[in-house]
Amino acid sequence: MSFSEEKRKAIQLYMLEKIRMDDTLFLKKTAEVFSISETSVRRYVKMCIDKKLIEVSNKNQCGYRLVTYEKKWSVSNDGTLEEDQIFYAEILPELKEISKNAKDIWAYTFAEIMNNAIEHSEAEKISYAVKRDCLYTEISIVDDGIGVFKNIQKYLLAHGIKNVSTEQAVLELYKGKLTTNLKEHSGEGIFFSSRMLTEFAILSDHAIFSMKSENRESFIRSHLIAYYTRLEKVGTMVVMKLENQPAHTSKDIFDRFAPIERGFVRTEIPMREMCPLGNPVARSQARRILRRLDEFEEIIFDFQGIDFMGQGFADEIFRVFQNRHPSIRLIPVNANESVLGMIHHVTVGKIEQNQQSEE
Repeated sequence: MSFSEEKRKAIQLYMLEKIRMDDTLFLKKTAEVFSISETSVRRYVKMCIDKKLIEVSNKNQCGYRLVTYEKKWSVSNDGTLEEDQIFYAEILPELKEISKNAKDIWAYTFAEIMNNAIEHSEAEKISYAVKRDCLYTEISIVDDGIGVFKNIQKYLLAHGIKNVSTEQAVLELYKGKLTTNLKEHSGEGIFFSSRMLTEFAILSDHAIFSMKSENRESFIRSHLIAYYTRLEKVGTMVVMKLENQPAHTSKDIFDRFAPIERGFVRTEIPMREMCPLGNPVARSQARRILRRLDEFEEIIFDFQGIDFMGQGFADEIFRVFQNRHPSIRLIPVNANESVLGMIHHVTVGKIEQNQQSEE
C-alpha cells in the first residue's frame, strides 16, 4: 500500500515523538494509530536510522533515541556584546532543517533574552548553548549576575511596593509590561518569548518561572547540570524549547496580545501558575495578581486546572477591581461550573457568558 507524503510524514513524526518520550510501546502504538503493521513501523525505524534521525541506545528502554547535536559558548560581558550579532554569527548556523517560522521566533526570543543578560544582569560572564534533534531545538542562556527575581524585588521596592518575596516576584513576569529600565525597555521580551515557545523556564534564586512546561524542574535541571562546570555562580538561567516546524508565527502571538493598531493592550493570567499553593481563595492573593493590571485594556484569566475559587478572591477581581476600572474587559476562560458560578455570584450576572471565549 502506498501512502501519501502527508501520511508518511505523520507516521514518522508520531513515531519519533514516542521514541523521544522513551515509550517502550512505540511500535504497537504507531501501528494502531495509523492502522499499519508493526513490520511497516520497523521500516520507518530503519529509514530514520539511515537518515541519522535516531540511533540505537542501550540506555533508553525503547531501544532508540533521537540523534542530538549540541554546541556551547561562554563569553565575557565586557560591554561589547551585541545580541543580534551573536544570533546571526553563532546561533543561526546551528538552526538547521527548521522552518522559517521557527527561525523568526528564535531570532526574536534569543535577542530578547540575551539582551536581558547583557544589559540587566550585571553579569561578568554569560554562557549559552544550542541543543537540537529532528523534532525540537532548545536554547539556554545563563549568567552569573544579580538574578532576575532579585532585580524585580529591587525595582518594586524602589516604587513603594514592600515585602515582595521571590515567589511574588516570579508572578509579576506572567503579567507583562514589567521592566526595571523603563527608559530603554518596554517589558515585553519575556512575556512574548514565553508565549511563542513550546516551553519556557527561568531559574533564579531557587525559584522557577515557567510557561507550558509540565515538568519544569526536569526541564531546567537537565540544562543546569551542563553548566555547573563552567560557571561558579548561576544568577539567571533561561531555557527555551521550540518545535522545528511550529504551526504559529511570531506575528500570531503579537496579534493576539498587541494588535498593531492598539499596542500591548491584552494580557493573559494563568491562574494555576499564579496560585501555586492551591486554589485562589483570598483577597490578598487577588490584590497581588491585580497589581499593575490596570495598565491593560483586556485581561484574560485562564482558570485551567482551577477547581474552586473563593468568594473573597472572586469579589476582589470581578466586582471591586471591575468597578474601579469599568473600561477594562475581564475575560474568564477554561472555567468550570463552580468558578463560573462564583463569578456570577459576586457580579450578579454582570459578566456575560459570551465573555468566556476570547474573541
